[in-house]
Amino acid sequence: MSNACIVCGGKHSEAVYAGILRCSDCGYIFADLNLDQKEFERLYTSDYFNGEEYSDYVSDEAVLQKNFSARLDVLMRYVDTSRHQRLLEIGCAYGFFLKQASDKFKEVVGVDVTEEGVNYARSKFGLNAIRTDLLEWDFDDAPINVACMWDTIEHLRSPDLYLEKISDQMTPGGLLAITTGDIDSLVAKVRGRRWRLIHPPTHAHYFSRGSLERLLNKFGFDVVHSEHCGFSRSIGNIAYNLLVLRWKVPFLYSLLARTGLLQKTIYTNFFDIVFIIARRR
Repeated sequence: MSNACIVCGGKHSEAVYAGILRCSDCGYIFADLNLDQKEFERLYTSDYFNGEEYSDYVSDEAVLQKNFSARLDVLMRYVDTSRHQRLLEIGCAYGFFLKQASDKFKEVVGVDVTEEGVNYARSKFGLNAIRTDLLEWDFDDAPINVACMWDTIEHLRSPDLYLEKISDQMTPGGLLAITTGDIDSLVAKVRGRRWRLIHPPTHAHYFSRGSLERLLNKFGFDVVHSEHCGFSRSIGNIAYNLLVLRWKVPFLYSLLARTGLLQKTIYTNFFDIVFIIARRR
């Protein structure tokens, strides 16, 4: 990762928490990592979706689809179907969002570095999902009208380079939709280093509304929608993250599994996830 701040170009930073730095000039917060692109990609093998981050990503399809449906509904308020016909999802994973979006757009395509996820999206849903890093992809030599990064930008090695490439390939008036954690939210400030979204190396960037809007403006995007969105989660995934990954008591997770509660879902909004839609100038 570059030593220069991706938001303002500043060269100086200070420690916020162990392994987490803040730009001294603009306040942008990021993880102190020194991984190359291939090392980043190796973080997202099938194990990431089956044990390391999620208990079983595919088994949570129904609840994930609830979240994608809600985000798509908001995005469609800004879509002009006569001009916004080609959608690209960066970080398409197993294709759950693309599956929904395929009914709304003339063409949808997704890219992801996760081989298992891309193969699943192609074989299960017949989607145009491509295993590649966006910076190495040529966009099929066709411009895009809508791009989405759902809970993805915080994972990227160089978000600025991704936004620059999207901007260069996007038609004027095109839309970019992003969700990510809000480091300036009340929950993030109260929880500090224990905020659930601070976990490098998979989360390498910690945006606020202000820092994300400033970065988008840098690459020719004007924000047209900004909100803190809620999300649905399965009891199973919440329990797995707490009991297995955080507290290291897997036997309690196994006991809970016998109750049948793990399949139930809940909706929460901690007002620490920002949902931004921006229009290309």
